[in-house]
Amino acid sequence: MTHLGTIFLVQILYVIAFLFPIALFSQAFDTVPDRWIDKDENKQYTARHECSFVQAGNAFILFGGRESANKLDIYDYERDTWRPGSEAPKEFNHFQATFFKGFVWVIGSFKTNAFPNELPGDNVWLYHAALDVWIKGPEIPEDRRRGGAGLVVYQDKFYLLGGNTMGHNGGYVPWFDSYDPKTNTWTTLQDASQARDHFHAAVIGNILYAVGGRQTGGEGGVFAPLVGKVDVYNFDTEVWSVLEKELPTLRAAPCTFVFNDQLFVTGGEGKTQGPAYKLTEVYDPGTGSWSRKSDMNYPRHGTQAIVSGDGVYVAGGSPVRGGGRQLNMEVYHKDAAAGMPLVASSLQGPSKITIAARSSQKISLSNGGGNTGTFIENVEIKGTSSDKFRVLSNPDFTLVDADGSLKIEIQHLGTAIGDRADLYILYNGGLEKVIGLVSE
Repeated sequence: MTHLGTIFLVQILYVIAFLFPIALFSQAFDTVPDRWIDKDENKQYTARHECSFVQAGNAFILFGGRESANKLDIYDYERDTWRPGSEAPKEFNHFQATFFKGFVWVIGSFKTNAFPNELPGDNVWLYHAALDVWIKGPEIPEDRRRGGAGLVVYQDKFYLLGGNTMGHNGGYVPWFDSYDPKTNTWTTLQDASQARDHFHAAVIGNILYAVGGRQTGGEGGVFAPLVGKVDVYNFDTEVWSVLEKELPTLRAAPCTFVFNDQLFVTGGEGKTQGPAYKLTEVYDPGTGSWSRKSDMNYPRHGTQAIVSGDGVYVAGGSPVRGGGRQLNMEVYHKDAAAGMPLVASSLQGPSKITIAARSSQKISLSNGGGNTGTFIENVEIKGTSSDKFRVLSNPDFTLVDADGSLKIEIQHLGTAIGDRADLYILYNGGLEKVIGLVSE
């Protein structure tokens, strides 16, 4: 090729790159296919919105929302089949459920569906996927209860952000709290700069992002004002800041997730009546910039995304602003979900211990036989001489890791030898571990 021909070819390529950067070059050089695949899945499940969609082991769980809120649908992605799970104890709606240590956790949801005065949930709730049982956890502090909040896990603690105390009649808050399930400790933290609800939070590295959402029941009525600013919390410095660049397309109730270390925001609803959004916008922390990715196949808001294996799965949601429902599972990038089957663990320890009169002794228990945690619901002493013993270290409402251990200290209060009672440990939705107590 002549020198003049080479120059002409370079000019042509430059024009193509300028006019068609996404259509030609991103597909040619991007190692991550930017596409949403219509699953055309088995649709024997409940169409719903304002719900949660989470992975538990090797299954997907869809529950809560406006429609048949108590019903729980479990999806086997390897066989493309659905089965029912145990019904939820409340009409959970407007929440970001999170899977952690073998349980699906519900914190920061509404518990009723009476629009526009939905009531915030009173308790932490857990669904033990391996046992298919619901567990009532501790009460949420009365002055920190809200629905429509973002929920994430960072270094084995839950972080609850934003939300709404009054359903759809106002009450949006900038609150920020942490809950430690291993110590049953609730801590009030510094507020974010923006009050918001109808959003999901996400963590990349040591940074928490609060993106999208609205101030429901504010100056714009039910559907506005929308929040454009992105609040950012640094877990290392414990300082809030705001991204320089706002979310390009303001919307409430989008799916927010982290994929390839980038923050994805897809779907959602706007201020005007009509279809929900299909568009996907992505924030790159490395460049501090937003970009556009492929649209979803179906417009939707009010559902959740599952990052699994090499793909991101979305199902349910409303196709229009406000009420509506659909099924239509789709997956971003690649349909290759991955997960390990869940096997329930159990508490293991002595069947009987002896305690010297007027002294105390620690009982060592281990959690084993499975790959899930154990949630202690209640510890109680019963029996003929129950008034002669007491629990010094109360582990009510605490989580034990799958390979973790637990120590419970028991004190004998009397002087007699031969006092007898039983220590009852209730855990994982009604299971019991009973340990006999004898003074000597």
